[in-house]
Amino acid sequence: MEKLGQRIRMIRQGESRASFSRRLGISPASLQRYEGGERQPDDEFLERLIADKNLCREWLLLGEGPMHPTPHTEERMAGETDDMSAILKEENIQHTDFTKIKENKTADMSAVLGLQQRLLDALQEQNNLLRENAHLRLQLERRDMRIRDLERELAELREAQKGASRLGAGVAGSAG
Repeated sequence: MEKLGQRIRMIRQGESRASFSRRLGISPASLQRYEGGERQPDDEFLERLIADKNLCREWLLLGEGPMHPTPHTEERMAGETDDMSAILKEENIQHTDFTKIKENKTADMSAVLGLQQRLLDALQEQNNLLRENAHLRLQLERRDMRIRDLERELAELREAQKGASRLGAGVAGSAG
Protein backbone atom coordinates (compact mmCIF):
# COMPACT_ATOMS: atom_id res chain seq x y z
CA MET A 1 0.00 0.00 0.00
CA GLU A 2 1.27 3.47 -0.81
CA LYS A 3 2.17 5.77 2.04
CA LEU A 4 0.87 9.33 2.43
CA GLY A 5 4.24 10.79 1.40
CA GLN A 6 4.22 8.72 -1.79
CA ARG A 7 0.72 9.96 -2.61
CA ILE A 8 1.78 13.57 -2.05
CA ARG A 9 4.79 13.06 -4.36
CA MET A 10 2.49 11.48 -6.95
CA ILE A 11 0.09 14.45 -6.73
CA ARG A 12 2.95 16.88 -7.31
CA GLN A 13 3.62 15.07 -10.65
CA GLY A 14 6.89 16.68 -11.64
CA GLU A 15 5.98 20.19 -10.55
CA SER A 16 8.95 21.72 -8.79
CA ARG A 17 8.99 21.28 -5.05
CA ALA A 18 9.47 25.04 -4.63
CA SER A 19 6.46 25.97 -6.76
CA PHE A 20 4.20 23.30 -5.27
CA SER A 21 5.13 24.13 -1.67
CA ARG A 22 4.80 27.90 -2.21
CA ARG A 23 1.29 27.47 -3.61
CA LEU A 24 0.28 25.37 -0.61
CA GLY A 25 1.88 27.67 1.97
CA ILE A 26 4.73 25.50 3.26
CA SER A 27 8.50 25.42 2.80
CA PRO A 28 10.14 23.14 0.23
CA ALA A 29 12.00 21.46 3.11
CA SER A 30 8.68 20.61 4.82
CA LEU A 31 7.32 19.22 1.56
CA GLN A 32 10.43 17.09 1.18
CA ARG A 33 9.95 15.73 4.71
CA TYR A 34 6.27 15.00 4.02
CA GLU A 35 7.11 13.19 0.78
CA GLY A 36 9.90 11.25 2.44
CA GLY A 37 7.64 10.17 5.30
CA GLU A 38 9.87 11.92 7.84
CA ARG A 39 7.03 14.17 9.07
CA GLN A 40 3.27 14.00 9.15
CA PRO A 41 1.60 16.92 7.36
CA ASP A 42 -0.65 19.12 9.47
CA ASP A 43 -4.40 19.32 8.85
CA GLU A 44 -4.23 22.78 7.27
CA PHE A 45 -1.78 21.60 4.61
CA LEU A 46 -3.88 18.51 3.88
CA GLU A 47 -7.04 20.61 3.53
CA ARG A 48 -5.29 23.03 1.14
CA LEU A 49 -3.95 20.09 -0.87
CA ILE A 50 -7.38 18.46 -1.08
CA ALA A 51 -8.96 21.73 -2.24
CA ASP A 52 -6.12 22.62 -4.64
CA LYS A 53 -6.06 19.25 -6.41
CA ASN A 54 -9.75 18.32 -5.92
CA LEU A 55 -8.90 15.10 -4.07
CA CYS A 56 -10.96 12.63 -2.10
CA ARG A 57 -9.96 12.88 1.55
CA GLU A 58 -10.11 9.11 2.11
CA TRP A 59 -7.82 8.46 -0.84
CA LEU A 60 -5.27 11.03 0.33
CA LEU A 61 -5.21 9.92 3.96
CA LEU A 62 -5.69 6.16 3.57
CA GLY A 63 -5.01 5.36 -0.07
CA GLU A 64 -8.52 3.98 -0.48
CA GLY A 65 -11.23 4.86 -2.96
CA PRO A 66 -10.91 7.13 -5.97
CA MET A 67 -8.25 9.84 -6.09
CA HIS A 68 -10.74 12.46 -7.29
CA PRO A 69 -14.44 12.73 -6.48
CA THR A 70 -16.55 10.98 -9.07
CA PRO A 71 -19.82 12.41 -10.38
CA HIS A 72 -21.57 9.88 -8.12
CA THR A 73 -19.89 11.18 -4.95
CA GLU A 74 -20.48 14.80 -6.01
CA GLU A 75 -24.16 14.05 -6.68
CA ARG A 76 -24.46 12.36 -3.30
CA MET A 77 -22.90 15.33 -1.51
CA ALA A 78 -25.06 17.78 -3.45
CA GLY A 79 -28.08 15.60 -2.73
CA GLU A 80 -27.41 15.75 1.00
CA THR A 81 -27.31 19.54 0.83
CA ASP A 82 -30.54 19.62 -1.19
CA ASP A 83 -32.17 17.21 1.27
CA MET A 84 -31.24 19.47 4.15
CA SER A 85 -32.66 22.53 2.37
CA ALA A 86 -35.87 20.66 1.62
CA ILE A 87 -36.23 19.55 5.23
CA LEU A 88 -35.74 23.10 6.47
CA LYS A 89 -38.35 24.49 4.06
CA GLU A 90 -40.81 21.66 4.52
CA GLU A 91 -40.84 21.79 8.30
CA ASN A 92 -40.28 25.54 8.62
CA ILE A 93 -37.42 24.94 11.03
CA GLN A 94 -35.70 27.88 12.64
CA HIS A 95 -31.96 28.41 12.16
CA THR A 96 -31.24 27.46 15.78
CA ASP A 97 -32.88 24.08 15.24
CA PHE A 98 -30.57 23.35 12.32
CA THR A 99 -27.79 22.21 14.64
CA LYS A 100 -30.05 19.54 16.12
CA ILE A 101 -30.71 18.08 12.65
CA LYS A 102 -26.98 18.15 11.93
CA GLU A 103 -26.31 16.29 15.18
CA ASN A 104 -28.84 13.63 14.26
CA LYS A 105 -27.34 13.18 10.80
CA THR A 106 -23.80 12.88 12.19
CA ALA A 107 -24.58 10.85 15.30
CA ASP A 108 -23.17 7.62 13.83
CA MET A 109 -19.46 8.23 14.21
CA SER A 110 -18.40 4.59 13.77
CA ALA A 111 -16.87 5.29 10.35
CA VAL A 112 -14.87 8.21 11.72
CA LEU A 113 -13.77 6.19 14.74
CA GLY A 114 -12.67 3.38 12.43
CA LEU A 115 -10.63 5.82 10.34
CA GLN A 116 -9.13 7.35 13.46
CA GLN A 117 -8.13 3.92 14.71
CA ARG A 118 -6.51 3.10 11.37
CA LEU A 119 -4.68 6.42 11.47
CA LEU A 120 -3.46 5.72 15.02
CA ASP A 121 -2.31 2.26 13.93
CA ALA A 122 -0.47 3.75 10.95
CA LEU A 123 1.19 6.35 13.18
CA GLN A 124 2.23 3.64 15.63
CA GLU A 125 3.69 1.62 12.75
CA GLN A 126 5.53 4.72 11.53
CA ASN A 127 6.96 5.32 15.02
CA ASN A 128 8.11 1.71 15.23
CA LEU A 129 9.75 1.98 11.81
CA LEU A 130 11.48 5.22 12.79
CA ARG A 131 12.82 3.59 15.97
CA GLU A 132 14.01 0.57 13.99
CA ASN A 133 15.61 2.87 11.41
CA ALA A 134 17.46 4.78 14.14
CA HIS A 135 18.65 1.51 15.67
CA LEU A 136 19.91 0.25 12.30
CA ARG A 137 21.66 3.55 11.59
CA LEU A 138 23.40 3.31 14.96
CA GLN A 139 24.52 -0.23 14.17
CA LEU A 140 25.85 0.91 10.80
CA GLU A 141 27.72 3.78 12.40
CA ARG A 142 29.30 1.42 14.94
CA ARG A 143 30.23 -1.00 12.16
CA ASP A 144 31.80 1.80 10.11
CA MET A 145 33.79 2.99 13.14
CA ARG A 146 35.04 -0.57 13.74
CA ILE A 147 36.06 -0.87 10.07
CA ARG A 148 38.00 2.41 10.32
CA ASP A 149 39.72 1.20 13.49
CA LEU A 150 40.70 -2.10 11.86
CA GLU A 151 41.97 -0.31 8.74
CA ARG A 152 44.07 2.00 10.94
CA GLU A 153 45.50 -1.00 12.84
CA LEU A 154 46.27 -2.76 9.57
CA ALA A 155 48.10 0.32 8.25
CA GLU A 156 50.10 0.53 11.49
CA LEU A 157 51.02 -3.17 11.27
CA ARG A 158 52.12 -2.74 7.65
CA GLU A 159 54.27 0.26 8.62
CA ALA A 160 55.77 -1.69 11.50
CA GLN A 161 56.43 -4.63 9.19
CA LYS A 162 58.14 -2.35 6.64
CA GLY A 163 60.24 -0.79 9.38
CA ALA A 164 61.28 -4.19 10.67
CA SER A 165 62.22 -5.42 7.20
CA ARG A 166 64.29 -2.24 6.56
CA LEU A 167 65.99 -2.68 9.88
CA GLY A 168 66.71 -6.32 9.07
CA ALA A 169 68.04 -5.34 5.64
CA GLY A 170 70.32 -2.72 7.23
CA VAL A 171 71.74 -5.23 9.71
CA ALA A 172 72.30 -7.80 6.98
CA GLY A 173 74.04 -5.17 4.77
CA SER A 174 76.46 -4.07 7.51
CA ALA A 175 77.40 -7.64 8.35
CA GLY A 176 78.69 -8.27 4.81
